Amino acid sequence: MADLTARARATESVAARFTRLMNAATSRWGVITDPPMLALATGILLIIMLASLRIVVLQGLTPVFAALTALPLLLGVVVSLALLGARRRVIDWLASLPFPVENFNAVLNGLGEGLEITFATSCPKAAEVNPLLDAVSPDAFVTRAPPVESALPGGEPAEAASIDGRPILEVRIGVVDSARNPSASNFQRYERVRALIDTVLVPLHAKHAVTEVRIK
Repeated sequence: MADLTARARATESVAARFTRLMNAATSRWGVITDPPMLALATGILLIIMLASLRIVVLQGLTPVFAALTALPLLLGVVVSLALLGARRRVIDWLASLPFPVENFNAVLNGLGEGLEITFATSCPKAAEVNPLLDAVSPDAFVTRAPPVESALPGGEPAEAASIDGRPILEVRIGVVDSARNPSASNFQRYERVRALIDTVLVPLHAKHAVTEVRIK
């Protein structure tokens, strides 16, 4: 029953239907489905094909270049079909976690700057968590913690961090959006969030029970 409840909760926590952008965010190959990238690759190959018509020594290769102009679109279709199972894979992962992850749609849509982690009772110190985060990425660190300590070494005590009396930590994901290649940064954010949860928060949960993780 617990597994069924976790899966139902995970199913309700993500969109009922994934867009192309959401599917692409779950794979490093998702960038191949990005329309601007497909248009750029097709345009380059088309220019090469047209140039071959004017160069005598390349005219025999024109049919080859013409066929290659369809390759980016073909790859885009193949990858898009392969990513159709992304929603099921995301739900499988969310359901396997010992705590709920809210607003995960933000990550799938290339949004979200941090994780808000709510604990049942005890909260680990930032000095304990930061080295674990650093092992995943030096750009990930605690930005907000209970006022009994400083979030970062040498910093000022953080403002009161609690929800209904339950202590919270806020963690920076640390992924910079790319204007030129948003699909790549979307995947990097997705991969970073999963790594932070799997390698840092799940082990911490054994010592400090996590009641919820929210993407902010």
